Amino acid sequence: MEFAEPIALLLALLAIPVAFLARRRSAGYVVPSTAAVAALPPTWRLRAARLLPALQVLAVIALAVAVAGPRKGEAGAIVPGEGIDIALAIDISSSMSQRFSRDESRLDATKNVIREFIKSRKDDRVGIVVFQEDALALSPPSLDYNALDKMVADLEPGLLPRDGTGIGVGLGTALNMLQDSVAASRVVVLLTDGMENGDGISPESAADLASSLKIRVYTIGILSDTPASPGFGGGLDKDLLVAIAERTGAVYFEAANPGELDAVYTEIGSLERSRIGRASFETFTEWSPAFAIAAAGLIALELILRGTVLRRSPA
Repeated sequence: MEFAEPIALLLALLAIPVAFLARRRSAGYVVPSTAAVAALPPTWRLRAARLLPALQVLAVIALAVAVAGPRKGEAGAIVPGEGIDIALAIDISSSMSQRFSRDESRLDATKNVIREFIKSRKDDRVGIVVFQEDALALSPPSLDYNALDKMVADLEPGLLPRDGTGIGVGLGTALNMLQDSVAASRVVVLLTDGMENGDGISPESAADLASSLKIRVYTIGILSDTPASPGFGGGLDKDLLVAIAERTGAVYFEAANPGELDAVYTEIGSLERSRIGRASFETFTEWSPAFAIAAAGLIALELILRGTVLRRSPA
């Protein structure tokens, strides 16, 4: 058990003057001599009456404990509506097969970073969306990190039939995945290396929808020092990605190598975690009401006894 306000336990010290005053009130009457009654045994009422001040003292102590907020925490319990729901929208168009480092393509580097990002989650649900000209929701937000890891590891360019970069439809699919979520924080992390050329919902309309749903959209642009190869698109539309992030209250990032990409996902995780506070959550069984009721009951019992069966006869 712990106390929400342990310093309030000092109020229990008030029981000392209460006991002192109660003893003074029950001092009785001054008589010339008690010899005539000294040999008489005390009645049960007299014995019980001597306990009345103890009820007052116990009531004060119980009230002090109630104010201090006794409670028992249940560590690790997940509070409904708390935590983060994250939809990862990943561009798997053909341009993502270009080299990002000496040994990895853009998609391979992205997969490795995202797998580490998923492994580092705790009590955060993660969903996966991939897009080319069209989009596909691979997994709704889930806590099954092992299944998500395998899903990301198996991603390859050309998974969808039509090549292209449908940023709007990819974002729209991710938003649809999160719109009914009751998590404390709902975010989309959209990664692409290209320019919008899809036929579906426009990126601007998708950003407006995200804003109305209060879902932040972090955008990540993959940069490359090598010129785009024929058939790989016309480069990155930075202005569009910046506008999407700013419209939804998030941030745009750029990454030119795997190390920078890893740092981006780490920073996004830190930003969202700081928005909702602690990484772990607790529920508590509150005991204050029980102690407050006990204090009231003790006071009521003392008043009833003093006014009825233990009432002192008038002089």
